[in-house]
Amino acid sequence: MLATHRLGVVRHRNGARRRRWPHRAGGRAVTASGAAGQVALHALVIPDHDWTTLLARVRYLEQLGVRTVWVDDHLSHPARPSAPWLDAWSALAGWAATTEHVRLGTLVANPVLRPPAVLARQALSVAHIAGDRLELGVGAGYAATDHAAAGEQPWPAAVRSARFRTCVETVAALLAGDPVERDGVPVPAMQPSSRRVPLTVAAHGQKALRVAAEYGDRWVSYGGFGMTADDHLAVTRTRVRQLRAACTAVGRDPATLRCALLLGSAATTEEAVWLSADAVRRTVERYRQLGIDDFVFYYPPADVWPDGQVAEGVFEQIVADYS
Repeated sequence: MLATHRLGVVRHRNGARRRRWPHRAGGRAVTASGAAGQVALHALVIPDHDWTTLLARVRYLEQLGVRTVWVDDHLSHPARPSAPWLDAWSALAGWAATTEHVRLGTLVANPVLRPPAVLARQALSVAHIAGDRLELGVGAGYAATDHAAAGEQPWPAAVRSARFRTCVETVAALLAGDPVERDGVPVPAMQPSSRRVPLTVAAHGQKALRVAAEYGDRWVSYGGFGMTADDHLAVTRTRVRQLRAACTAVGRDPATLRCALLLGSAATTEEAVWLSADAVRRTVERYRQLGIDDFVFYYPPADVWPDGQVAEGVFEQIVADYS
């Protein structure tokens, strides 16, 4: 059945709203690499090194047993535009061809740089190379450097919100093998992967959380920048509560949506999480109490934390604890 795309809406030909989540009320979320309630450890690799270094890191993480290796998606480093940088999807394709079992994904794909149909095609291509090990994370985009590269001024909040919904709805339809229509122009259906690509939706505001509730296999947040540990915990608690309310509002069992948190950078919270394995465990357990299933840590921690505040072997110990 033809799905017709409007700004912020994907509908059946007869006008009925198309909901994309894979499990109805009473089910359990299993497509986003794990059953709901089961804790998983993931790693985010920043692509600001040469290929040899990045590949060695990803292979090491696979050997350690992390669930997923994620990469962020910008045209250049948002804070250091002249730094070395590899394109996210090029890196993922290379990792997909040179690893065996670790899952791979974007945290998160950037609609400022990638139109929805292009993003869907890139995801399906890498999923094919990876043997269906791909996890697709999608966000709203924020970096001024990305907007400049795309030849645009930074989007106003209302425009960003609308384009984010449009991107997620369109990508979800194309990943499912449905044709869509944008501004009266049909976008042909794409051959879906043999295993549906799980969709991780980054969201902080209530409108974006509603998108995650409607379309996500997983929700992800980084909390925010420059926060105290207590404030970071409090804002995450509030967002989890809002997310559950959004799930209920769209008729979805909240237990079918995994919740993820990106942790471990000094830019987000002052808490010295890497001083010891016990410090990391305490952090994980605090957020587990809020309903977080997936913990994504920057790797290696020393790249994002001040000198002398990362205990030797702490990352490896935590992966072993939760594997």
